Amino acid sequence: MSNPKIDLSLHRVPFYKSYKMEEFLDIYFYHPLGLVFAKISYKMGLNPNQVSLLSMLIGVIGGIMLISGKTALWGVALIVFSSVLDSSDGQLARITGISSVAGRVLDGLIGYVAFSAAYAAIAFNYLQGNPGAFWIFIVMLAAGFFSSVHSSMYDYYRTTFARITSGGTFIDKGDENDLSGFFEKVYSTYNVYQHFFAASHIEVLKYLDSNSKDSLVRKKLALMYEEHNLKNVHGWNMLGDNSKILGILFAVLLGRAYLYFLFVIVFLTLIFIIMFFIQKNADFKFLKK
Repeated sequence: MSNPKIDLSLHRVPFYKSYKMEEFLDIYFYHPLGLVFAKISYKMGLNPNQVSLLSMLIGVIGGIMLISGKTALWGVALIVFSSVLDSSDGQLARITGISSVAGRVLDGLIGYVAFSAAYAAIAFNYLQGNPGAFWIFIVMLAAGFFSSVHSSMYDYYRTTFARITSGGTFIDKGDENDLSGFFEKVYSTYNVYQHFFAASHIEVLKYLDSNSKDSLVRKKLALMYEEHNLKNVHGWNMLGDNSKILGILFAVLLGRAYLYFLFVIVFLTLIFIIMFFIQKNADFKFLKK
């Protein structure tokens, strides 16, 4: 049943973490549809975590369907729908005001779990046509590793940019201490890549935090940060789920789903390396100002 305390007619425009950093597909496809399903979910009495779990389940089913050329395109369609629901859970959280660290961690896991199923299905699909080619699983694991690094940095820079440009703190004052068990382990693992590959950016954030003596100075520094990093965050966007879904789609349309592994290992990793050095150079220049 619909909650009478919330007037859904007031929520006509999709919510964005930061409109300036959003991708074309997010602005014109995923977020508008995500808002529609967020409202439907609200009327059904679902909470954000339940929508996240539903998104994950649909993504896993879609990933598994990549095991056969006959069902692969339907699998891609389900993965796309999973991404729509991935947008819905966050928008539902904003509509209802229900949010938690565990929920954000769960939201971040959706892509990882769905793509893990897809990677396994693609590997088995290749094995069906090439009996004995078990080396494909080594390629699968390599693609999975690189993909996790890409996703971690993609999420880090987008989350940081959105937090700072929306008036939040320079350094994440996250309440990860509220986490325990599984979510605590996921969160700590999630931070490993970020602290290793984003060391220079963390220094920038420390500098900004130590020099934000009052609200006026903080706003000025936040504007400087936005101006200096807007182009870079759009570069990091190329490592997100949208690129990966398009990569899977093209590989499936070519009838060679395994080519997606090469797309991740070679093309996306090349973008990652380029962005790593661009970001590091930008951070160095920012600290010299």
